[in-house]
Amino acid sequence: MDGNLRPVGMAPEASKAPQSPEAGRSPKARRTPEARRTALRRLAFTAGLMPLSIAAGLLNGCGFKPRGAAELPFNLVYIQAPSASAFASELRRNLRANRIDITARREEAQARFDLLAETQEREITALSTAGRPREYQIRLRLRWQLRDASDRMLLPPTEMVLRRTITVLDAQGQLNPEEEALMLKDMRADGARQVVRRMAAVKPPPARQP
Repeated sequence: MDGNLRPVGMAPEASKAPQSPEAGRSPKARRTPEARRTALRRLAFTAGLMPLSIAAGLLNGCGFKPRGAAELPFNLVYIQAPSASAFASELRRNLRANRIDITARREEAQARFDLLAETQEREITALSTAGRPREYQIRLRLRWQLRDASDRMLLPPTEMVLRRTITVLDAQGQLNPEEEALMLKDMRADGARQVVRRMAAVKPPPARQP
């Protein structure tokens, strides 16, 4: 019998190719540098889709403050204002963004903010050639004061007037209510930021002599 003949049904023995050093490694380990960079970019993109409320909670838990956040000399504020005041609501939101707590109990507050007046004004400042209003000035007038826990004045009664101008495109000179509402909202936010900056500059009065 020929020495090269093999029994029927038996395949020639396959030659073993040399094994690559990468063969025993996991798919992640076999990634090229470019593939790893791509994976990292995808991970960063996914993290960017995290809800803002969750991201803010994680950052606040680490003691993070937004860039430009005010450092106030107190941590607990009581706000005296009408319940329907839109400006008071914006001020509360702004203070909380600066990690200042709001209390409903006047006696436990370190500082007491009193909103003495809040009025909205509208004035025609320009007319069209047809004599119809072409431009309005919108004003938000605020009057407020700040006291400490002992009712000593930290900031005396202060009047703040914020102004914006609206150009009317309507042929009849009618002001767009939605545009006016958005402008007032922006003015309240601006006013709240200004109040918080004034609060941050407060220096507590000297202690009373016994």
